[in-house]
Amino acid sequence: MSEAIYIMTDQILVFTLDEQPYALSLHSVAKVIHAIEIRHLPKAPEIIAGIINVNGKIIPVADIRKCFGLPAHEIDPDDRLIIADTGKRQIAIMVDSVKGISDLASGQQKQIKETLSFAEHMKGVAKIDDELILIYDLEQFLSFKEEKVLEQALKARIK
Repeated sequence: MSEAIYIMTDQILVFTLDEQPYALSLHSVAKVIHAIEIRHLPKAPEIIAGIINVNGKIIPVADIRKCFGLPAHEIDPDDRLIIADTGKRQIAIMVDSVKGISDLASGQQKQIKETLSFAEHMKGVAKIDDELILIYDLEQFLSFKEEKVLEQALKARIK
């Protein structure tokens, strides 16, 4: 009798900001699109760069560079927008490039609080091909206050 060994794997979408790799859990990603025109959204939280229209749906666009203290970056036609679900809404995240999908075997990802207790926006860290990849936590994306401000800004836009 042979025993099957099952290894749990998670998949992540790896992207870059200033050539540093980051990732999101693939299950939260809806799609990746080329950068498009972003319209300003008055009274939105500082992290929100504006809004886009994707197939008739208005989606806020986040500039997560601000979360990581990275310098501002003018959007380039080669940049990408990752449309993802935060658990509360869909959001587009501005990134420089998308490297692809990687599998994480069970135990390959370390909880970020064990490694970097100050990294509030991060879910974990993984080592893939000798490269450390920080995994972004979409559920920690906006504070409760920022979520309320964004909701009010979006409602004002609709009126």
